[in-house]
Amino acid sequence: MKKILLICIVLMMMVPAYAQVAFGIRAGIGSSALVQKIDDTPTSGARLGFSVAGMVDIPLYRRFSLRPEIALVNQGGSYSSFESGTTATKHSCYYYSLQFPVNAVYTIPINEVKLGIAVGPVLDFSLFGNMKTGETDYDIKFGQAQESDLKPFDLGVNVGLNAIYKDVFFGINSTCGTLDRLSEKPQGASSVFQNNITFSLGYFFR
Repeated sequence: MKKILLICIVLMMMVPAYAQVAFGIRAGIGSSALVQKIDDTPTSGARLGFSVAGMVDIPLYRRFSLRPEIALVNQGGSYSSFESGTTATKHSCYYYSLQFPVNAVYTIPINEVKLGIAVGPVLDFSLFGNMKTGETDYDIKFGQAQESDLKPFDLGVNVGLNAIYKDVFFGINSTCGTLDRLSEKPQGASSVFQNNITFSLGYFFR
């Protein structure tokens, strides 16, 4: 984890001085959900989540820019397993992750507003959290093969819309995980994916 943070800092320092680089911060709140298929029907168990992030806007060519972030994210949700017949067991969790979105942004100027369309990959490294099954609580030990555990890494795809007005940032983005989060599947559990929809407010320092 320290190596990843060091690489991100070095990359930011290597940005050419002539580029109109802008550093910013943002905070967001939204819906965090674990999504699974039950009888071929997508089903989600959602909870309130939040994130705080530092971001850098690096102009590339004309209206295109690169916008990497370092974010602390609170996420989770709930999913069900079916151990016998139609009896369902509900599993609920919340956990914290360090995320590294790397978005390509296309900007459309509209008067004093800069409207942006963003898309890119998201690297997710899980830190700590809690799982509740029935009335029993467990600490999540990421990477261990236990029913109360989740995998320590996820790869997501982010799509978002944002607007910048006088360096004030407004954004909405959807992040869809592509990897099954369950480290050890309870009997009758399907694959479970982490999805988030976040509304953000921030500011760029220019």
